[in-house]
Amino acid sequence: MVNWFLLCDPARGAAENMAIDEILFQICHRERCGFLRLYSWAKPSFSYGVSQKNTRAINRKFIETHGCESVRRITGGKTVLHHDELTYALVSSEDLFYRDHDLYQSYLLISQVLVKALLRVGVNACLSSGSTPEMSRSDHPCFSFPTPHEIEVNGKKIIGSAQKRDNTALLQHGSIPFTMDYDMYAQGANSRPDMIRSAMTTLNETSRTTREELSQALVQSFQEFSGATLQPFDTELTKYRQELQTLQAKYASEEWNFSR
Repeated sequence: MVNWFLLCDPARGAAENMAIDEILFQICHRERCGFLRLYSWAKPSFSYGVSQKNTRAINRKFIETHGCESVRRITGGKTVLHHDELTYALVSSEDLFYRDHDLYQSYLLISQVLVKALLRVGVNACLSSGSTPEMSRSDHPCFSFPTPHEIEVNGKKIIGSAQKRDNTALLQHGSIPFTMDYDMYAQGANSRPDMIRSAMTTLNETSRTTREELSQALVQSFQEFSGATLQPFDTELTKYRQELQTLQAKYASEEWNFSR
């Protein structure tokens, strides 16, 4: 029987958030288990995909002079502004979301759980059919266009997600914004506010749901899909303090974030 765990974290810095997601991914390489982590960010933070060129993905000068943080993820995808949002991470070595080692299938299965969670809180969400290949190959920010199996409301993207996987485990994390500072997002991501605003929406624009209600809906939808009961894991992270410190230093480093 695979153990599934729940982490509901307080707001943390960008480097610490990415370090925790990676340590959970590493744990899933050592033992068969899974995690649903729900968290937020201490400051407005720009995260960008592992393969993106930093000078195209973000405006570093703007970010640093406006009191924001930036960090390169180990997952793919494009630039996201994390601010007033609920962030989820699903990490697993169990094949519930991992069938046939196929990225698109696992992405679809996770998206179906996210859609059900939004429906629970009265958001009329559905899966996107995606956008043109040119948009996917561009450096436009994550929320300026949908990819296949991402989630939309009234034709606008409402959740942006990214995944890393290998033959042992997967990590998928994503942003569910309550509100969005479109000017900040555009300037920090080298884009235009009108382009982002026309392509995305937020929870506050579509519902009156609270953070607690959304968190409960995500947990309920995941448990319904998996048939598992999520066990609390928050205190268990203390066992990985040294590893987390090493990873946090990595995500705060010039070499990791700005060497490419």
